[in-house]
Amino acid sequence: MQPVRSPRETMPLTSPGAVAVVTTLLVEGAMSRADLARRTGLTPAAVTKVVAPLADAGYLGERGPSQNGSLGRPSSLVDVRASAAFFAGFKVTDAEVIGVLVDFSGQVRASATRALRSAEVDEVVDDIGAMTEELCSGAAGAEEALRYVSVAVSGDVDRATGLVSSSPFLRWRGVLLGQLVQRRTGLPAVVDNDVRALTAGEQWFGAGAGMSSFAVVTIGAGIGCALCTDGRILSGAHGVSGELGHLPVADPSRSCYCGGHGCVETVASTASLLRDVSAAAGTPVQTLEEAVVLGAGGDDRVLAVFAEVGRVVGLAIASVVNLVGPQCVVLTGEGLAALDLIEPSVRTALASQAYGHAIHSELIVRPLTFEAWARGAATVALQRFVSAGR
Repeated sequence: MQPVRSPRETMPLTSPGAVAVVTTLLVEGAMSRADLARRTGLTPAAVTKVVAPLADAGYLGERGPSQNGSLGRPSSLVDVRASAAFFAGFKVTDAEVIGVLVDFSGQVRASATRALRSAEVDEVVDDIGAMTEELCSGAAGAEEALRYVSVAVSGDVDRATGLVSSSPFLRWRGVLLGQLVQRRTGLPAVVDNDVRALTAGEQWFGAGAGMSSFAVVTIGAGIGCALCTDGRILSGAHGVSGELGHLPVADPSRSCYCGGHGCVETVASTASLLRDVSAAAGTPVQTLEEAVVLGAGGDDRVLAVFAEVGRVVGLAIASVVNLVGPQCVVLTGEGLAALDLIEPSVRTALASQAYGHAIHSELIVRPLTFEAWARGAATVALQRFVSAGR
């Protein structure tokens, strides 16, 4: 076990104006002081007051000049210094750990993947520690400037304490993962639900950039959802929010492992889909790819299974747009391998059940790799570093 280091865990200046300036630069890229003032609502003098000490501390810099398409004297552009800080992000599945090293601009500088030796907590934590060292070796200065190690896992996670109350796929209960990772790496650690972490990445660097309200729905081993409203990702009072997979819109005769009936996951999870396709085809189907091939072959019984998956997912998404009214819903996850077979029924069910103007919530289909989930975990830490918990 390594002694916990004491790197700076937050930006050196954490006024609301500083948070607004740095966040704007991270999400929208380099811009002039005048544009920063317009985008943040600060006065030009306030922008200068924020930028100067952050530049002195090495977090911001200037480049240019640029006219930004306007008349007059060219102005320099303010930008973040990518090498000022680094963040290691990890996505833990039931089979592997995917890790990335992200710099202060949010760009991935190194990545690595390891197969899990087992789902035993100590072994997973040791893998995260070893991978952190491996990732830092791939970027000059990263070890000294590494601020956080951030981990995303499925299940009920309390970000404030780093407690994984329950992760069914990993078979974890009551794991203080944040403390364990901090002890192993000697660095501050943050832990979050994997779908919320992915949503953080989309909020700053993906489909949700610039939006105050959007949702992410994931289909695959489980059915997940995270909600961003008024610029904040909902965590829930008990680490539980957006559990779309357990919305009871499917056949109530279907029992779910959660103890409920008719949950979305009883139809739309990969395991449920493979079970139903196997029954429809009269032969064991082991992978989603095999199921897609059968569906593409035109078997009406198999196609009916995919249509039902799409219908249930569409009804679930309709519930999201009716309750929250997001600007868009991002649909992603490894289950998108079956997109061609389920998308028509997803959109039909959504259109039939969305109420009034909720139908204008755009559905964006966005294939993302597990590396994007790991980058989302790193973004959670980057957001904490910038906002100091605000």
